Amino acid sequence: MNILSTFLMLTGCITLLIGTIGLFKFKDFLSRTHAASVVDTLSTLLIILALMINSGLTLYSLKLFLILIFLYITGTTAIHALSQVFFKNQDKNGEMQ
Repeated sequence: MNILSTFLMLTGCITLLIGTIGLFKFKDFLSRTHAASVVDTLSTLLIILALMINSGLTLYSLKLFLILIFLYITGTTAIHALSQVFFKNQDKNGEMQ
């Protein structure tokens, strides 16, 4: 159990680090938001899953599961809202006005 939770935690942290590097690599806004949303989703899942495995079947793991669901709903909604604002406010060149 401890090895699995450690592996998931390290994988989540490495995924987060690679995604952060990707944010600096991409040039346009939509690529950056896509990279941020994918990395946020995957790394959050891995880290919270590691914490749930580490804590066992307790009330703490139920709370972590509820936090995970909340983060998925709010994260995707926020990225969608940012993308909609970008599409409504861009000019002919694809730049923000």
